[in-house]
Amino acid sequence: MNTARYLRLTKITAIGVAALLILYTGISVYGAIATMGAPRLPLTETPSSVGLAYEDVSFTSRDDNVVLRGWYIPSQRDTVIIIVHGGYQNRIDDNVDTLSLARDLVKKGYDLLLFDLRGRGESEGEGSILSNGERDIGGAVDYLESRGYFLKNICIIGFCSGAAMACLFASQNNIGALVLDGCFANAHDAFVGQLVLTGIPEFIVRFFRPGISLMRGIIYNDDPVNPVDVIADVPCPILFIHEENDVVVTSEEMHHLFRVSSNPANEFWEVSDADHSQSYKTSPAAYVEKVDLFLLNRVKD
Repeated sequence: MNTARYLRLTKITAIGVAALLILYTGISVYGAIATMGAPRLPLTETPSSVGLAYEDVSFTSRDDNVVLRGWYIPSQRDTVIIIVHGGYQNRIDDNVDTLSLARDLVKKGYDLLLFDLRGRGESEGEGSILSNGERDIGGAVDYLESRGYFLKNICIIGFCSGAAMACLFASQNNIGALVLDGCFANAHDAFVGQLVLTGIPEFIVRFFRPGISLMRGIIYNDDPVNPVDVIADVPCPILFIHEENDVVVTSEEMHHLFRVSSNPANEFWEVSDADHSQSYKTSPAAYVEKVDLFLLNRVKD
């Protein structure tokens, strides 16, 4: 091969490699933004839509004092439940139908607090997935304590990334009880599942996963704590809820969390024919009965 031809092939190869690197980097940046950016969706309903009386409330996050807004819904018990929505939602989590869930829990006598994580709904700040959840939930707990609730009577139901953040909070704060619906064990695997939900083939997502993880760290300074690493530190009883058709969180993942937590007061419930965090939508009566029985046996007014 003469020198001119060799140099031409080398140049073409270098250009091809550079183009592939640029393409890989570009798609990785897109994937990082798609999985980490939290949209600010408007509130389209209020608890009055399902026949509930409520108060508009606001409080600040723990430590950094970001103003968070929500609804306090009173009932007739000393036990209050905080509902923590999924990362891409707000307090009206359509994937879960949190308003109807709130109505049914109020019928069981529970007081409720639904609020927007920072950067979502009407809360201030900039939202990104799995960021500052412990501070936001801490602010909600501090607010309820200011209303006279004891920590042992404050329970949390978290969905998807909201469940993961509730898990991290509960590993450092001894609340009454915790319900984890669709909680992933490892954040990086969950991001893969979220992208698959958008219709991207899983093999493509997994190919770009290293680049997406790198870009999340560069753009968002993202180094999430995985629930599997802290679940054993959660002192309160946990109800694990998994949906049979969940493409974000596998049954094996949640069973692994259940085993690692090793609290004899914990329970595991798998709901047939339900999608990710949609157990309540699929089986509302059974869902409310399960949560109510779990809390009745573990939280004393």
